[in-house]
Amino acid sequence: MSLAGSFGGQRSLVLLASAGLVSLFALGLLAFSTPSGDASAGRRLGRHKPSKRHRRKVYLRGLYNLGNTCFLNSTLQSLSALSAFSGYVDGCVAAIPQNSAGSGSVDAVIATQLKHVLDLLAPQPHRVPAHSPRTLISSLSRRGQWVASRGEQDAQELFQMLSSALRAIPRVEEASLFDIGFLSSDRSAKGGGCSTGGPRAKSTAAAATTTIENPFLGMAASRTACVRCGYTAAIRHFTFDNLSLSIPRVRNTSVEECLALYTVIDQLDDFKCRRCAIVATLERLKLEIEGARSGLAGLADKPRKARRVEETIDRLLEQQRRLEDALATDPEVELAGIQLSAPPAGVSTRQTMIARPPRVLVLHLSRSIFLPTGGTTKNPARVRLQRFLDISPFTTTGHISIAASRPISGPVPPTGEHSAATLADARRRNCLYRLCAVVFHLGAHDSGHYCAYRRVGSADSDPSRADMDSVLAEADRWFMISDAKAVEVSLADVLGAGNGYLLFYERL
Repeated sequence: MSLAGSFGGQRSLVLLASAGLVSLFALGLLAFSTPSGDASAGRRLGRHKPSKRHRRKVYLRGLYNLGNTCFLNSTLQSLSALSAFSGYVDGCVAAIPQNSAGSGSVDAVIATQLKHVLDLLAPQPHRVPAHSPRTLISSLSRRGQWVASRGEQDAQELFQMLSSALRAIPRVEEASLFDIGFLSSDRSAKGGGCSTGGPRAKSTAAAATTTIENPFLGMAASRTACVRCGYTAAIRHFTFDNLSLSIPRVRNTSVEECLALYTVIDQLDDFKCRRCAIVATLERLKLEIEGARSGLAGLADKPRKARRVEETIDRLLEQQRRLEDALATDPEVELAGIQLSAPPAGVSTRQTMIARPPRVLVLHLSRSIFLPTGGTTKNPARVRLQRFLDISPFTTTGHISIAASRPISGPVPPTGEHSAATLADARRRNCLYRLCAVVFHLGAHDSGHYCAYRRVGSADSDPSRADMDSVLAEADRWFMISDAKAVEVSLADVLGAGNGYLLFYERL
């Protein structure tokens, strides 16, 4: 399956599976050796593997490919690695009204069947047979027939469909963004945009829990500012359940560099500044008023025409007053009855930053390159991953800037160091994430195959309570899953694969 699906035909699928496994072994994706490199660094980042004698046996259930359904299989395997998502689905199913029309809705059925599949995909202490997700596919096809087709499909589109279905199931009326802490009235400079909600958010915690908090839901802030006059429109906030990141057209890059591109200050040449438009309109009105007054002097013997000109002058003066008030108070105020002039050509800037990090951060690495001919091709850049991701440099803080040439907030400068101290500091700001799953793609843009890397943590570990040294020392178990097959791999294999498409991070 490509960035929009997989090969069609049974013969092509068999050839792809055979050639793909040989290629994976050649590339080292299925290597069973431990990571090479500095031993102390490996221990510090938890990349070492404990001896087999002390490791519990873990088996993962695969999912049968029912005809180009690798996009669904890899996405479900990745979602099953997220404890916050499993709890969210459980809450959604529990909140479905029983014995009512809502319990039989398409979205409610999808949520119930999704919970069943997630339960089956939980790690097992013994070998288990693969599962056929046919029933879930049938229900999803009622939301979008493309899910059940045998054509080329996209893993990100499926994720968005699942996220939308869970948000749409019948439940208790949802709380406002203010109530669930997205728009806290008490945001300190110390906590900044990465902090949890203020007193009001805590006082409404009960309301938030009754509405089942979506772990994917985050908030971003966008600011547009005019370079010519310095005016900044109101900072716009919007929610997201995943961020689509452009990949630079280079051979090697990193997730941090892709996030930097997302939050960079862009230059706009076609933005129409509201303040500049008001200024241009004022200049036009002043000329019209002067022209009307000069013409009024020659109408002493024409009282009717003079009266009409005086009424026109009064109307223009009233419009001038309203425009001047708008400039002094709020340029965005509605100016009914006034035709604004087009402002002169100028340059504006726009920037978007993360204002409230979600519990689970989903990053879509957009690999489509649009060609001048109208076609598309795949960006083959290798994107380096890290076990821990600090998004502090890409989030807003308690200090907001309205200057067109400056960031919305002064970001925390990246250190490039993943020591216990630096990670603990990011954790205090609620900006530290751990990689839990990766959907990756093999093949070209229009054909190929989706697989998944999935983390299996210690059954008795609770990273939210453990100190940073303990989190760093925890030995991750990683598996590469291709439909019904699951093979254990090393963390180094995952971080160095480079062909990620969907990245799933849980906040520590």
